[in-house]
Amino acid sequence: MKRLKIQYIAFVILLGLFFSCKKDDFTPPAVQTLSVTASSPTSFNVVGSVSKVGSEKVEDYGFVYNNTQEIDENKGVKVSLGKDVKEGEFQKQIRVDSALAYSYNNTIWVRSYLRDSRGTVFGAMLNVSLPRPSMGNIAPNMAMSGEVVKITGTFFDATANNTTVMFENIKAKLVSVGETEISAEVPAGIQRPHGQEINVSVRIGSTPAGSGYFRILANFKDFMPKSGPVGTKVIFTGDNLPDSYYGSEFKVNFGDQTRDAYYYNGGIDIPFTVKENFDLSITVAGKNKMLGAFKVTPPVITAIEPSSLFPGQTLQIKGTNFPPSEDYYGDAIGAKVRLGSATYQNVSYYPLGQFNYTVPENTAPGEYTIKLNVGPHEVSAPQKVNVLAFTATSFSPKSGSPLQQLNISGSFIAGNWYNVYVGSVVTSATAASSTSLQVPIPYGVNIGKTKISVEFPNKRVTIPGDFEVIGPSFSSFSPASAVPGTILTIKGAGFISDYNGTVVKFGSIVVYPNSISDNTIVVTVPSNVTPGAMKLTVVTGGQTVMHKDNFTLLDK
Repeated sequence: MKRLKIQYIAFVILLGLFFSCKKDDFTPPAVQTLSVTASSPTSFNVVGSVSKVGSEKVEDYGFVYNNTQEIDENKGVKVSLGKDVKEGEFQKQIRVDSALAYSYNNTIWVRSYLRDSRGTVFGAMLNVSLPRPSMGNIAPNMAMSGEVVKITGTFFDATANNTTVMFENIKAKLVSVGETEISAEVPAGIQRPHGQEINVSVRIGSTPAGSGYFRILANFKDFMPKSGPVGTKVIFTGDNLPDSYYGSEFKVNFGDQTRDAYYYNGGIDIPFTVKENFDLSITVAGKNKMLGAFKVTPPVITAIEPSSLFPGQTLQIKGTNFPPSEDYYGDAIGAKVRLGSATYQNVSYYPLGQFNYTVPENTAPGEYTIKLNVGPHEVSAPQKVNVLAFTATSFSPKSGSPLQQLNISGSFIAGNWYNVYVGSVVTSATAASSTSLQVPIPYGVNIGKTKISVEFPNKRVTIPGDFEVIGPSFSSFSPASAVPGTILTIKGAGFISDYNGTVVKFGSIVVYPNSISDNTIVVTVPSNVTPGAMKLTVVTGGQTVMHKDNFTLLDK
């Protein structure tokens, strides 16, 4: 038993000596961090070195980095290179974790590490400042939604998920992303009208790369309606359309016609000079965009009123598919009408569905076809219009003195002004109706028989028969003698009741009457006449009559 105990003690001693020898064979690993170099705003290259692998089994090695100096087993981002390690240099191009990239602090701290079964050793801590992204130019510097622009710069992230391009507050679709260039599609939904400048900004991660100004162009996509008469306002849809008149800012192409765009209230009027069918396109900043076809619908005349009228009167032409407005482009074409084979004449625009046409005054009587020319179409009225002849058929009475009313029968335009000739002396009046014209016999017509004629717009008509102009007569006066201031009564016929057109002469002295009737004139004997015998003369209606007897003015 004692021997066994001695043997056990010896075994324990040997075992202790064995383990003591094993502990003395342990060699720890050694690593170094040699250099770190920035590659982009999101990546850097780091070089490390394993100077001694150590005696224990290696479980992992690589680098640990952070945006602070807090780097240990539990802090920082670990980039493992595996466990197959050899002595010498090792390096890694590291892309910065998105949680650390583009932070306010762009400094990265990094150190190498190696872990074996006994623990982890670290190399020295180095740091590097990552470059900031910088935005350059936008090309082109104006475009419409859906077009692609290129943004140049430096140190852009080469991945799309870390890159954001904003047009105002709208995020753009990225077509391609590189370290020096981004291609982005101009987004729809930018709430600015054509021609205005907007802000374009680039952000790499959370770091602004810069901004610039860009001019947004109208993107016309469609229009309505697709058909209608000339003068129709077509309303456009699209992005960033203009909100007011732009003139030559962009061009509208109506088939083979190109016009500056007179753009207002959301649309453009179809000009009167287009063809019946044409393609409508718009040119913006030198780029032409086809929008679709437009068909001009022909006008239809449904009625003409009145069906009969005189030259100089106005004809109302009513219908459908008439232009909703006059020729907005001012081509001096507009709508035109012709009567029979006469030349076309411009017509005035009236409320929707009506044109007014004045029959020329030199139009001969007869039935005529009305033709309307609007835009590319010429259409005829379904019924003819009858142009009437002016007539003057009779007059009454057959005789009279100046200022007496003369009644003329015939065909007239009620309310129109007509000249009437009594012999060679003209008077005028307004027709009271379409069949009657009343005029006064004018002053200055010679006593006796003469002709009556009416002047119409296209001719002068002489009425059959003669009219006898009756002159005034001076039959008596009383008293035969008197002193100045005495009331003198003159009797006769054909006196004109016109205080400016009738006077009495005492010799050569003119006296205006106190009262006048057709057969009686009352006058006061003047005081500025030399006493003695003299002739009395009545001047009335341009005619002069003298009494054969003398009047004697007595001296007071």
